[in-house]
Parts: sequence; C-alpha cells; structure tokens
Amino acid sequence: MDEENKNKNQGIDDKFEIGIQIDDTIGPFESTDDQPTDSPDSIEPESPIEDEVLSIPGPLDEIKLKLDDLASDFESKIKYDEHKNKIIDDLHHALQEYREGLIKKYLHRIVIDVIKIVDDMRKFASHYNNQPHSEETDKFLQYIKNITSDMEDLFSWEGVVPFTCEGDEFDPTRQRIVDKVETDDPAKDKTIAHRLRPGYEWDGKVIRPEMISAFIYPKKELITKGDDIS
Repeated sequence: MDEENKNKNQGIDDKFEIGIQIDDTIGPFESTDDQPTDSPDSIEPESPIEDEVLSIPGPLDEIKLKLDDLASDFESKIKYDEHKNKIIDDLHHALQEYREGLIKKYLHRIVIDVIKIVDDMRKFASHYNNQPHSEETDKFLQYIKNITSDMEDLFSWEGVVPFTCEGDEFDPTRQRIVDKVETDDPAKDKTIAHRLRPGYEWDGKVIRPEMISAFIYPKKELITKGDDIS
C-alpha cells in the first residue's frame, strides 16, 4: 500500500516539475485536408457600399478644392487687373496726346504770328543797315536785333528752334525760294545765293522753312533743223 502511494506521488511530482501536464497538451491529431481553403470563387466581391465610403472626400480634400478655386479666382483677378490697368494707361496716354495736340494747335498760330513779326523786324533792320548811320540809328537797330534774339530765346524754351540748312544745295523739304538770281553757270542752278531768313522747327517738325534766294540757270530754247538762226 505504501509502495502504491509512493508511485502515485512520484507521478504527480514529475508532472509539476515540467510545469504542464503533457497529456493534457496533446490532443487528437486532426488532418488539414478537410479544412476549407480560400479559392478565387470563394472570395466575396467588395461591397459597392465600401467603394462609396472610400470615394467620399474628407476634410483635407475639401480644403484642397477650396484652395484650388481660390488660386484660380486670384489668377483671374490678376489678369483682369492687368487688362484694366493697360486700358487706363492707354486712355491716359491718348488723352495726354490729345491735350498736347490741342495746345500745340493754338500755340502754333501764335508762334507763326510771332515769327512774322521777327521777320518784319529783320527786314526793317536790314533796310536801315544800308542807309547812312548815326549814333541814334545804330542804337535803334541794335535794340531791334536784341528784341528778335529775345523772341527766339522764348521760342527755344517751348521747343521752337531756328535752323539753317548746311551746304549750298537747295533742300525743298526745309527751304523755300523767295527770290531768284539768274546765272550763266549751269553748275550753280538751284543753289543758294543768299540766306534771307532762318527756318523754325518744333519738336523735330518744320513749321516754317528757311527763306533763301537761289541761282537759276535759264533753259535755252532748242533750235530745230531748218530754223532761221538770223
């Protein structure tokens, strides 16, 4: 009896030395051949509800869409402002040109009238230069020359400047012949004999050409065969 109890106690001690009961951990062997496998046919398709859930935009997507719209509106506003500013600049430039043209239109008449006065004063001075001089006459002529010079200075402040063409050849675009001098030298035909009055230009445009006298070579009539030379 004591021997039998000793053997039982020995078996219990062996089990607790390992910490687990070996017999309890081993179950009956089960084959995996009968277990169901996941085949392509057995995979259930994704539910359309799940697709809709994935396609619903989140807060970040909404913020991105709003930023894209804001960027597009901002770019459109910049283009509109650039176009508007260009139109305003063009209108302002056109208005300035119209005002300047209108002012020049009225000033042109005044300038031409003053140029005529200057020309008359120079003619008067030129006439009395050929007369016998006295001290009073010299002072008067000098006074007239000073006035004409002062008027031309006033012109220059407004952009109107006197000019004389270079060379002796007649330039029809900048000169006008007011007197003709006949010459026997054909080489002098249409060349300058005397410079009478200076020309005037305003902002590069001639408003009064230079007045000159020019040499003119008279054309000889052709003598046809059989004409009586005597």
